[in-house]
Amino acid sequence: MAPQMPLQSSASRVARSEGPLRIAIFDNLANSAYILAKVLRRLGVDVSLVLDPFDRFVMSDPRWEEVDAEIPGDELVGASLPPCELPPWVLAEPGAGNRPDEGRVARNLRLLRELPGSAPAWRLAAKRAGWRGTRMVLERSWVVRTLASYDCVIAYGAGPAWAALAGVPFLAVTWGGDITMLPFYDTGDWEGHGEVTPPGSRGELHAQARLQRLGYERAGRILLTDPRFIPYAERLGHSDKCAHIGFLIDTERYAPGREDELRRELLGGREGLIVFTPSRQDWYWKGSDRLLRGFAAVAAGHPDAILVCAGWGADIVASQALIAELGIGDRVRLLPHALSKRRLLRHYRAADIVADQFTVGSYGGSALEAMACERPLLINLSPERFADRFTSPPPVMNVSEPDQIAAALTQLFEDREARVRLGGRAREWVVANHGEALAQRVLELCRAAMIEAEVPGNATAR
Repeated sequence: MAPQMPLQSSASRVARSEGPLRIAIFDNLANSAYILAKVLRRLGVDVSLVLDPFDRFVMSDPRWEEVDAEIPGDELVGASLPPCELPPWVLAEPGAGNRPDEGRVARNLRLLRELPGSAPAWRLAAKRAGWRGTRMVLERSWVVRTLASYDCVIAYGAGPAWAALAGVPFLAVTWGGDITMLPFYDTGDWEGHGEVTPPGSRGELHAQARLQRLGYERAGRILLTDPRFIPYAERLGHSDKCAHIGFLIDTERYAPGREDELRRELLGGREGLIVFTPSRQDWYWKGSDRLLRGFAAVAAGHPDAILVCAGWGADIVASQALIAELGIGDRVRLLPHALSKRRLLRHYRAADIVADQFTVGSYGGSALEAMACERPLLINLSPERFADRFTSPPPVMNVSEPDQIAAALTQLFEDREARVRLGGRAREWVVANHGEALAQRVLELCRAAMIEAEVPGNATAR
């Protein structure tokens, strides 16, 4: 039996599904949840963002979206950000949840008592993932209790497991490794298993995989933000309850604008063209080496152009060596820090062209943010993934290999009107396909999940 919460009766939840909802959004990787919460609240929905107490990555901190700052690439975990007052609907575990004078056994017993009495989440976690599953849910008892107090949960990343253990109707929202890697850690065939080693011991990874599969089993809907996730949903046996929902972009914030001072700084006071890549230096996932080679091929013919790159990532040293080998060190600006989202917005606006990734065949939030700022985008997209998803394909320069990148850069360098036209079409497309209408659709799916959770025999009702 799945844990059932005494906080709301079936009748009250059905009534709620037809009226105002209290929604919690959990896990804030890349601030996707924070952005969704802001847009939903703009639409009048009572939404709270519940932060993962174990996630100390700076880009999961809502302040990362609000401040104008830079952080060294080797300090992205537990970084200290400038002061920024967050809205009261952003919820973090109180400090009392980790009392330093409390022994581990005493703490776990207290956490166990604090779980809802009729919701033996720890038993279900133990059944699925052994003693490690029990420990994980005890450590996140505040999360489980908090999620259980809402009408519906929108769970990102590993959040589906905690929403399932809270016994509340919920949607699972995918961002990447949560569906292509995490559920398969105990089968050994996750995406990139030949290249990528996940963090953690074998036992921990296996427990995480089993809890993530539990989450997907109990989800009312699984929202696939990228068509490339479809085969993984099929492998898990859940294609029948998947909905195709892209990344939501706050098109009020990410909009055209001028950044003349930053532009002059990047160009060293000269006139010229700026290609900006917000993607980290990662040859496997982003194809950073392909962009460097493509830019090098056209650099001599366009002496006024520079390439500005985010200067962090797994392959930063390799990229520095390749830049030297290609002889373009005077034309490439490797920014020494990771950029907060306000600072990133300024760089989109200062640039003439934005380059994203050239290997995975799909787009993420950074690509859409740049397009919303009316910047022409170079990216690798797989046409078959998007053929049936939109009435028109994303208006981008679809390139992958260095020679294709070079040809696209040459065209855009030499034709200002082409840059303006492509950038204008890009913003129109993002507003139509990744704007406020997506938030309305997510709200509809929340109501559907609540109703279906009360239907006898439904996965979320068991």
